[in-house]
Amino acid sequence: MVQIGGTTEKCTACTKAVYLTEKIVVEDKEDKKIFHKLCLKCSTCKITLSLGNYASMNGVFYCKPHFKQLFATKGNYDEGFGKTKHTENWKPSAVIAPTSFIKVEETKVISDKKESTSGAAGRFSGSTDKCAVCSKTVYLTEKTIIEDKEDKKILHKGCLKCTHCQVTLNLSTYASMNGVFYCKPHFKQLFATKGNYDESFGLNKASNEKSWAPVSTGPVSFVPVEKAVDVKNTNTSANPDISKKFSTGGQEKCQACQKSVYLTEKVVLEETDSKKIFHKACLKCTKCQVVLNLGTVVTLDGVIYCKPHFKELYAIKGNLDEGFGKAKHTDKWENNPFPYLEKDANYVPSVDKVENQIQTSTSETDINRFKGIEPSSSRENLQQQKVESDSEDEKQQEDQQKDEPVVQQQEEQEKEEEKQEEKEEQEEKQEEEQEKEEDKQEEQEDN
Repeated sequence: MVQIGGTTEKCTACTKAVYLTEKIVVEDKEDKKIFHKLCLKCSTCKITLSLGNYASMNGVFYCKPHFKQLFATKGNYDEGFGKTKHTENWKPSAVIAPTSFIKVEETKVISDKKESTSGAAGRFSGSTDKCAVCSKTVYLTEKTIIEDKEDKKILHKGCLKCTHCQVTLNLSTYASMNGVFYCKPHFKQLFATKGNYDESFGLNKASNEKSWAPVSTGPVSFVPVEKAVDVKNTNTSANPDISKKFSTGGQEKCQACQKSVYLTEKVVLEETDSKKIFHKACLKCTKCQVVLNLGTVVTLDGVIYCKPHFKELYAIKGNLDEGFGKAKHTDKWENNPFPYLEKDANYVPSVDKVENQIQTSTSETDINRFKGIEPSSSRENLQQQKVESDSEDEKQQEDQQKDEPVVQQQEEQEKEEEKQEEKEEQEEKQEEEQEKEEDKQEEQEDN
């Protein structure tokens, strides 16, 4: 029981009283130990532990990383944790009682049966396989087989490493060349330096070897030069697309190296008013020389930059002049604060432009079109047209005036007819109401 004045429970580490709010109980096999929350610490690094990250051995508490480290130093729970090896305490067993004599031939048969029945014993027994790197025995649990062309090599899993960076590899991340193992990044890097598998991997170039001899071919029939040219032309014309891709000479030149650009290595950089052609490897930043593509390139006045350097140069001055090696455009405003009002040498006013356009557009055909027309005849025609139009308007007005009284009479007749129809409808309604009243009276009398 926990009391207000004091408690009977003591901490196993500091032997002081433990209150309920700072109490932690550790169950070590059949024993229970009580600690303060701050007193449960690793014996090696003194880090504060909890019930989820502690490990104990013979009443001593460790953090899990140090517990694994101590076990890994000796591989057992005795020497690693400061005790004598338990195998040293083993005493020789008592003398075995004499058994019946068994012949050698019978023992061989029994051993053969045991080997055939027990398959798991072969996994951890001695092996004749040797590692190709360290030349030590390779057991089944640590065995890796690499098939290099017609040769098979057996290695430990930990011995399969890159010769450059010594990183441990597996069957999906290794590459080999002449029995030497590489990681795939270094394999690509070594190949890229020379572009072949000989010089880059420490061998002589195959084309420089003296062992190469001219190939001996059998006698062939003589072909004249003219016929040979015809044959070549027919072969190339049969597949024009292929001949364009892999032709010996190209008309297009790279803007950087001025060499011919073939279709498979071509990059077209479209600027505002022009198109520039590059090799894929020649499209580089002028600052860091990194190879760019159409998604990472930025151009300014024909100069190529990568996006990080372009932003950096712009951020130096905050404009596209000083940052990129030009004079600041505001410096030109000292003598003239309004440069946009200046007229260029090639400036032409809008009125002059219109006059020039009229003079150039009026051709002889437009002038001849109006030569045959006389001014007097045109005026007479216009007067006749006006007189005819006026006479037609007067006729229309007279017709309208004649038709007006007739229309009025018709409208009055229609109104009178409507009034008569309304009266008749009212009389019919009254008659119907009277009939209904009579019917009601008759019904009442009958009742």
